[in-house]
Amino acid sequence: MKLSKGAPLTTVDPMGARVPWFFRRNCFSDMHHIEIVTRLEGEHFEPLSELTEAASRADGHEPIGEHKFLRLQHGDDLAIAFLAQESDQLVGYAHTLTYGTGDDRRVSCELVVHPEVRRSGIGRTLLDYVIRHAESEGARRLDLWAYNDSDASRAIAGGFGMKATRRLLHMHRHPGPPPQPAHPDGVTIRPFKAGEDEMWLELNNHVFAGHPEQGNWTQEDFRARTAQEWFRPEDLLVLEVDGAPAGFCWTKVENRGDEGSVGEIYVIGTEPAQHGKGLGRYLLGEGLRHLSEREVRTVAVYVDESNERAIVLYESFDFHHHHADVMYSLPLPVESRKAGARETTGEAATG
Repeated sequence: MKLSKGAPLTTVDPMGARVPWFFRRNCFSDMHHIEIVTRLEGEHFEPLSELTEAASRADGHEPIGEHKFLRLQHGDDLAIAFLAQESDQLVGYAHTLTYGTGDDRRVSCELVVHPEVRRSGIGRTLLDYVIRHAESEGARRLDLWAYNDSDASRAIAGGFGMKATRRLLHMHRHPGPPPQPAHPDGVTIRPFKAGEDEMWLELNNHVFAGHPEQGNWTQEDFRARTAQEWFRPEDLLVLEVDGAPAGFCWTKVENRGDEGSVGEIYVIGTEPAQHGKGLGRYLLGEGLRHLSEREVRTVAVYVDESNERAIVLYESFDFHHHHADVMYSLPLPVESRKAGARETTGEAATG
């Protein structure tokens, strides 16, 4: 796809979204047209798909995650999308989601720029918009995810004074029969059944209480995923102890072109009261056995680098490190941070 430069930057709000004053008054480029929405509509999906597919081909991985995207697909006051266009072609995209309240309030962001127009200021323009949006939300921190962290992502994050604060390891397992742990007494595993949404939500939010992404899911979050093409009820395994739900292993299978059929341990967890009983190991073994029956070429799992016990568990099932996703963070508001730095160096805050 050949892209050209064109229209001057403006801001568009077709959905009546809350657009802070700075989006209307400040310009950060003389080349790009920025559209700001709180919901992605039909006309957005084809150009966004073309953009993400081009980035995936160039970078070897998907540039954005599904959590924020699904929120925007269904509409959410806490989610915002920024679409950068040149001559009616989508050349850059960022989306954000706001979490928490008070001092815990933060904005999480992902962005992607078309490979043919990188290093032209589009990424910096989008991130500048995102920072001002986060400040308008009263966030105390902005988090930018860099999937398969690279020199380019480190450069743009460093240019805004952002520091790496979290690493999410992407681990792979080659095909083959997994180890089969002993079957614990009183434990059964069965597929998810229709009408069990409330049960699963309560279990998930208890298992992942306090987790920055997986905790506090809503019915809309769950239903958005079960509406995806890849979802099959039999891929969501529910673990019961003496007949009561106590954990689950949600597996996922997608066809990814040249990679073939790729399986994923999408979400896995057990009730805190059941920890230390070997249920997580048994559940993982059953999830991998299920995926082997789906004849996937690779199995992937994401795990926080700080979760050493989980990493050891995955390694014991022959998972190996593939790449790392890195979260870069920026304290907010930016002006107060700069003022603090000036005071520390003895520079007058008033200039």
